[in-house]
Amino acid sequence: MHENSELVERLLNSRLLQTEWVLYFLLIISAFSLVVLAWKIVFFVLNTVRANDLRAEVGRLVAGGSVDKFKASVADLDGVEAKVLQHSLRYVDNGPDVVEQQMDVALNQGKQRMEVGLTFLGTVGANAPFVGLYGTVGGIVKAFRDLAGSAEGAGISAVISGIAEALVATAVGLLVAIPAVVAFNYLTRQVKKAVGSSNALNQQVLFRLRAEDPE
Repeated sequence: MHENSELVERLLNSRLLQTEWVLYFLLIISAFSLVVLAWKIVFFVLNTVRANDLRAEVGRLVAGGSVDKFKASVADLDGVEAKVLQHSLRYVDNGPDVVEQQMDVALNQGKQRMEVGLTFLGTVGANAPFVGLYGTVGGIVKAFRDLAGSAEGAGISAVISGIAEALVATAVGLLVAIPAVVAFNYLTRQVKKAVGSSNALNQQVLFRLRAEDPE
């Protein structure tokens, strides 16, 4: 019993049960979440603009343009959809089926690149409330400890003040988690949108290649 009491006393005196570091930690991951969100929004906005340029080139190809000329024009473009076509068109001499396989390979790689940062946002959204709750529990434990060591008249005031401060951690945890979840869902939808756009463009290019395939 004496060893257990000593261990508990050490934990109570350590910083592990302090609410302050939890609040700082939540604010730091919130700042990182905002940076990731801003970075990904800029990325997807630029990618949409670049996809529109590529869509115009694909339209000219489907209308009867030269495949070689299309390859040259795509080589100067940027964006996820363009990168997929740039990679797959290297195999145009091997036939449309090989090109289609390479499209799938390149699109999977592009999807993985687009999803960079989303795992962090999903983790923050799922776990920030629990981090805040941990800070609240530590703050309440400290408040009751202060109550046990306070004078009789000031005990209630001390514990109420301590609990009120501890509950701030839960509120901050929710404030960090909710935007992270919204950002995660929004960016996941943008990834799906880009993948769908790439698939549509790939199918149009494959249609044109199969039309020229002698087999």
